[in-house]
Amino acid sequence: MMNYLDFQKFDGEIDELIDLYTKNEWHYHANPNPSPDEIRERFKSGWFHDDKETFWVLENNQKIGLIIITDVSDTIPLLYDIRLLEEIRGQGYGEKCVKWVTDYIFLSSTNKIRIEAYTRHDNYAMRKVFHKCDYEKEGYLRDSWENDDGRVYDSVLYAMIRSDWEKDQQTPININDVPY
Repeated sequence: MMNYLDFQKFDGEIDELIDLYTKNEWHYHANPNPSPDEIRERFKSGWFHDDKETFWVLENNQKIGLIIITDVSDTIPLLYDIRLLEEIRGQGYGEKCVKWVTDYIFLSSTNKIRIEAYTRHDNYAMRKVFHKCDYEKEGYLRDSWENDDGRVYDSVLYAMIRSDWEKDQQTPININDVPY
């Protein structure tokens, strides 16, 4: 049974960050097995903090995942990354994380009008999470997800707009209103 989750700002805990990234496999990410040196370099280059907010996901004071929000200075932040330990995936943690980050973004500023999130087309678990969290599927982008190894995949765009979040509703889009 899942306990209460807490979310704590990342404060440069590089060793714990390296543990999270290297002790788990990230099948649907550009680099499924980053090395400690790659993680250190990302940290030094601002990957976790330049116009980003990074949070640890905690359960019983144990770090079980990481959330990265990018473009935080923009009115349309991007829910960039959610990484959870392999042993807890598929147990509802992703849904809790997406709901928390959605509330966090919209409650932190009335200027935030929309949240965009992208996932690889074959990441069905994440696609289900966005659907369960009332994110609207707004686009299918062909050949838009490039892995570090050169392979290219399609991706799917999901979004939550402030007015839907405020009304706790989902407004379907009419993507095929005209044939062009």
